[in-house]
Amino acid sequence: MPLKNSIQHIRAFLAVAHSGSFAKAAIELNLSPSALTVQIQQLEEWLGVTLLERNPRQVSLTAAGQNNRGPMEKLLLDLDNIVSGSRDLAALRRGVVTVAALPSLCSGALPPILKTFREQFPGVEVRLRDVVAQRIDALVREGEVDFGLGVRARMGHGLAFEVVMVDRLSLFVPFDHPLAKRKTITLSDIAAEPIILTGRDSSVRERVEQLFAEERLTLTPGLEANYMSTVLALVRQGLGMTLLPESADEGRGDLVQVQVEHAGVNREIGLITRTGIGMSPAAGKFVEMMKRSLTQQI
Repeated sequence: MPLKNSIQHIRAFLAVAHSGSFAKAAIELNLSPSALTVQIQQLEEWLGVTLLERNPRQVSLTAAGQNNRGPMEKLLLDLDNIVSGSRDLAALRRGVVTVAALPSLCSGALPPILKTFREQFPGVEVRLRDVVAQRIDALVREGEVDFGLGVRARMGHGLAFEVVMVDRLSLFVPFDHPLAKRKTITLSDIAAEPIILTGRDSSVRERVEQLFAEERLTLTPGLEANYMSTVLALVRQGLGMTLLPESADEGRGDLVQVQVEHAGVNREIGLITRTGIGMSPAAGKFVEMMKRSLTQQI
């Protein structure tokens, strides 16, 4: 018996076994009762055993039917998994993954992950949107992106948050700055110093202001720029210092990071998704790869 026919006949047998009725199984399979009967008979002839006991009132399984039911169910489940897995692999040969992430991640942690993903799945296009935290939530909620990477916000509006890494705010100063030789500093050490800040809609700016307010310290603003790369460039020119996430480090080696002694400088970075909405195979694979990389930093 051809493989396709044997699978159809096994499905027919299992439908009768589950429902206990040829009539119900025929409706479920969209077959006529006579066509269903023929399929069962052909399966029995192929196997050389009787699977069903038929009488006017009910249909019951023979001993052979009982013995074969479990293996047949497993066979179809394994087959479904093979088909599903194959289709997922086929989908990964092409597709688009759209991610909304904090600028610090876009310039730091994500590029190496993007490189590895592209090497493994060259047919999948990744579109990266570097936006502020509030915009990430909106883009995910509106379905404009597959998922977001940001800080915990109000997750009650159809969003879920899963921690994937812990980022830490550090003080960035030039090598010749007096604080560059310090291993650690406190917020009070820099309260009187002009600090170069990110834009007012930035989650980093919001957290820095909160930290100083909680300690009842005066934050002395210096220059202000929307992008962290611009802030770092201003620090390189000796125009001040800044508090930015460690992940914002561009790896150029021309600035010094000094650890800040304060529990509040740690912030959780998480995967933001829509509750109850599944991801495409390509997006799911990207998230899987990203988690393996980022969770090492927790």
